Parts: sequence; C-alpha cells; structure tokens
Amino acid sequence: MKTNNQKLIYALRILISGLFLLSAFAKLYPTPMYGITKVFEEGQLLKMGFSENLAPYFSRFIIGAEFFLAITILFNNYLKKLIIPLSFIMIAVFSIHLSTQIFGDTENCGCFGDLIPMTPLQALIKNIITLVILAVIYKKSKDVRDSFSKLVILFLTISTVMFAALPVSSQLKNIRTSSFSNHVISDNFDINEGRKILCFFDAGCEHCQEAAKGLKNLSSEISDFPQVHIIFSDAEEYNIPKFFEFVGGEFSYQVMPFYLDDDEVNSYLEVLGYEYENPAVIYLENGNQIRFYDGTGKNEFHPEELRKLLDNK
Repeated sequence: MKTNNQKLIYALRILISGLFLLSAFAKLYPTPMYGITKVFEEGQLLKMGFSENLAPYFSRFIIGAEFFLAITILFNNYLKKLIIPLSFIMIAVFSIHLSTQIFGDTENCGCFGDLIPMTPLQALIKNIITLVILAVIYKKSKDVRDSFSKLVILFLTISTVMFAALPVSSQLKNIRTSSFSNHVISDNFDINEGRKILCFFDAGCEHCQEAAKGLKNLSSEISDFPQVHIIFSDAEEYNIPKFFEFVGGEFSYQVMPFYLDDDEVNSYLEVLGYEYENPAVIYLENGNQIRFYDGTGKNEFHPEELRKLLDNK
C-alpha cells in the first residue's frame, strides 16, 4: 500500500505529464500546420537562432519528445536515470532562452502556442516551478532500469508518427492550393505556381512603403526574384501612385475593401487575418507558405533575411 509521500510524488508526476501533453497539443493549435509553423517555429525557434530549413525538423522532434516524456514519466523504467534528466534539460534550455526575453517583451512566447498565450516572464516562472517539481521527483524516485529498448521503440514510433502526419519535404515540394488563391485577382500572377511573394499593404503606410522599396531593391539585384503581387486596402487607395513613386517602380496589385460587414471572407482585414498587422510580406513556393512576415515587431520584414532565404533555395 502506497504511503502518502509516494502518492504525492506520483501526483506530481501526473502533473508534469499533463504539462508536457498540454504543451505538445497547444503547439498544434488551432490547426497542426498553423500552430507548428506560425506560432512555434516562427514565434520561438527562429528567435532562438534555428534556420528556416532546420526549424521544421526540430519543431517536430520537440513536440514528439514532449509526447514521449508525457508518457514515460508515468512509469518507473529509467525514470531517474534518463526521463527526469531529459525533462530537466529540455525545460532548462528553453528557460535560458526565455530569460533573455523577459525585459520589455510582452508578446506570446509560443510555449503553449496560441491556445494559452504567455509572455516570456510568465513562461519562465512556469518553467522554474516545473524544474523545482522535477527536482523533488528525482530526489524521491528509485533508480529502476527495466527495458531501455522499450523506450527507444516508443520514441521512434512517436517520431515516425509526427513526421508522417506533418511531413516537411512534401510541404515544401508538392504543389497545393494556397489559402489566398480565391482572393488574388491577377491575370499573370498564379500564386500556386513557382516562387511568389504576396503583400498586404496600405498605400499611405510608411512601413509598407519601406517594405515595398526593399522588395524592389532585391528584385533589381536578384535575377530570378519571385514575382510580387500587392493587395492594397481601399482605405488609402488615392495614395497608390505616390506609393509606387516612392518605391521606384510598380508591382502587380489589386485593391480590396478594408472591411465589409457581411458573412463572407472578402475584405482586407478578413483575408489577411485579424491577428496580423501591416506590412505583411508572404513568401510562397508552389502555393506553400514558406515565410510570413508581418507588423513592425520581431516578425517584421527584413530584405536581407529574405535574400538569405532565397539564396538557400
């Protein structure tokens, strides 16, 4: 019969298991590809220094590891020798990164995706508490070594499922229909074929003008630069001539109503998405969204970053 102390320790293990499960599922919210790409990879991994090419693989590895730890921490097999140390190391690494962001950063850190938005400070406090609990579990646990091969099989199974359900290679190479296809109106701009750049700009926005000028400069320096199409809101439609005068050349463009009070998704705000801000620059390959820049914060468009991305393709 378990003592009260043993029951408490197992309850803490269930709590940690629940945290890992919540963290894994949250990174796939509201849809797996959006959560893992826009929120986790762009919101956290890229900021940690991972490249655009490596981030998709590491994101799936981390989520798979969270599922693995959530299961294995409930059992005694290599609990003290392997599972708790791995859990501690994973949380500690992300905590070190969060500690560099706590001052003045109030954006969602991406730890629990968009399901539970948290600032870096809130996430760091959560991680510190988790580390303390893991230390208590480690101290009170026994060193039981049953079958290491079972752990390897479980991890490989989870990893295989992750990469099979969310493939990286096919996501980049296969042609698919972009979610913006029905809203792009142009005779010579097929968003689902080849490399394309779609922009959402306000003609009177200085940041949008600078972003467009950066694209124009890149297009004059890179011979095979992707075709660019701009969707302007009608809020400042009269500024479009001055916009292109500042940019130093024109791109393919269309004008869309800023907002329409009806049930269809047919306005600038709805098509771009309420969670995004101007200027928005979206790089696509065969209809697949590769990079989504927006706003003037940490995810803002930088021409040199796009140049490096294009050079790697």
